[in-house]
Amino acid sequence: MLLEKYYYPPVNFHSVWFSEMMLRNLKLNGRSINHNDVILDIGCGLGNHCFSLLDYHPAEIQGYDISKDTIELLKTFGKNVKFSNIDICKDDITALKEHFSVIFSSDVYEHVDDPQVMLNNIYFMLKPGGEVSITFPNLDDHGHNQMKDVEELITRLKVAGFSKYKIVIVEGLTLPYRVLSKAYIFFQNLSDKFMGIKRNPNRMPESDEFHEMYAFKKINKIKDKTLLVRYINLNYDVLKRLCRLSSIYKLAGTGSGIKNKRFLFWAVK
Repeated sequence: MLLEKYYYPPVNFHSVWFSEMMLRNLKLNGRSINHNDVILDIGCGLGNHCFSLLDYHPAEIQGYDISKDTIELLKTFGKNVKFSNIDICKDDITALKEHFSVIFSSDVYEHVDDPQVMLNNIYFMLKPGGEVSITFPNLDDHGHNQMKDVEELITRLKVAGFSKYKIVIVEGLTLPYRVLSKAYIFFQNLSDKFMGIKRNPNRMPESDEFHEMYAFKKINKIKDKTLLVRYINLNYDVLKRLCRLSSIYKLAGTGSGIKNKRFLFWAVK
């Protein structure tokens, strides 16, 4: 069965952008993924970032998500990634002390019950010298942990134990990738129309089910259409590799503030 290899669910361009943004952030800070790395993606969603990391052949990749249904689905995509139903703020992580060399997380920080607990646990799970690369939006209508200023994040990083870190504020995509994004989303919406799938036009509510519900509907519609699945995989792979050719995001100008911007930070234990 095709899904038993691995399959990129049909989500929009932002999944590619956020994944490659976190990887590029790591690389800009002098770190590349290698075959010895033990990697964790917190809030892995439908596994796009974890599957992209397979390109680098690390020793181990794990993905955590709070949605049980999502994890069960991800387990059907193959055995190369270990997916677990874990809440990073609530579940017992004692056995994971200094287990990971690299930790990623995309668009999770703004939703968790306590961002300080999340950062504390990341520090606890990192090996000495281990690194973390995280991105999250600072939007009033997306998540409940909006930041008033950069100092909030700096204070939390220091409380967690991080003394070496770098924080940048992202304005948006560069021009070539804005074009790619619009094209990808256009064809995604077109395929939704042909398949009779409606997606909630609002932003993700405070729930772990929104994106998963949409993807479940679409996967169930196309899972037996082998050529279409291969075509989606090919498109996603091409986009992913294009994103690795140059900078895909532009930084916010000095003094432009942080409201409705995106945080991108790197830290080392």
